[in-house]
Amino acid sequence: MAFVAESKETKEGELVGYILAHRAYSTWEGRAMYIKEIFVVPASRHSGVATYLCKEMLQVAVSMGCSRCDVRVDKANKAAKGLFEKLGAKNLTEAEDWHLFLMDSKAMTEMKARCKSKRPSQVRQAIPEDMASVMAMIQELADYEKMSDGPKINAHTLVTDSSPDTFFECFVAEKDGTLVGYVLPYHTFSCQGYGIYMEDLYVKPDHRSQGLGTALMAQVAQHGLTLEANHLEFSVLSWNTPSIAFYQVMGATNITTDRGVQLYRFIDSVMRKYVQ
Repeated sequence: MAFVAESKETKEGELVGYILAHRAYSTWEGRAMYIKEIFVVPASRHSGVATYLCKEMLQVAVSMGCSRCDVRVDKANKAAKGLFEKLGAKNLTEAEDWHLFLMDSKAMTEMKARCKSKRPSQVRQAIPEDMASVMAMIQELADYEKMSDGPKINAHTLVTDSSPDTFFECFVAEKDGTLVGYVLPYHTFSCQGYGIYMEDLYVKPDHRSQGLGTALMAQVAQHGLTLEANHLEFSVLSWNTPSIAFYQVMGATNITTDRGVQLYRFIDSVMRKYVQ
């Protein structure tokens, strides 16, 4: 979704800025928004246009039941960093050391091909009856990330928000009738085109080193390519070196260290300040 700003001083209908965002999802808070781009023409900067666009998008996010809004910012873009910090967003890259990773369509295709003929277990789309088990694994992942009190949603929330054309999709790995892993992606959009974001990827400890993580991630890549996505994104805590090593083997690039991309977040209480 997008908002545009029109000039009041020049000819009618001339656009001077835009903000582009899409629906997102958090396995902790539930519904979310993700601001991907904001731009104001040079002649209209420092006039409140960017602030207005951000506030409008945050109001929409709250009206949709979103509990947070994430933003991608280049570290070198001091104006954008200053804007989001002034509005109350927190720099999660600096505060919690979250790093953003990216796989392009070539890496996605290679991973899909590598895994196509050797998936070790059944990987399928989740159904409503799976969500209690998925929620239990979400808590296990939060425990592993040393943030046990993070998840605030429940299985019912997952069922509601994963219905067709809503906020996310979910795939599960099943072995001997038991769910042993899951991956939760959602669709993204920017001026670079369609993409897919992997919010969570988790395999139970007793079932690791069996190719399940690769199979789940390959399923996301395949799903994204089917939808003509040209990239796959996700975030990882910098101390989680086993996961980072795995993702790099899969062809992912750390765009936080390589390009200076940082993650900012508006939490619910901050977003609600801008609701009129």
